[in-house]
Amino acid sequence: MRLGISYDQAYAWSRTRKGGWAVAQSPILITTITLERLEKRGYIAMSDIYKKLTER
Repeated sequence: MRLGISYDQAYAWSRTRKGGWAVAQSPILITTITLERLEKRGYIAMSDIYKKLTER
């Protein structure tokens, strides 16, 4: 709910029986955990790491 979704959505999404892979591909993460939020917390995108490693 701190990420901007309603109580009802948070409750429904927390009760899923799907596995982690299915949840990762669902609107749960698409609408709540964005790349911008991850960057603000200090995470680095894997694509950025790959680009740095392959630059010459």
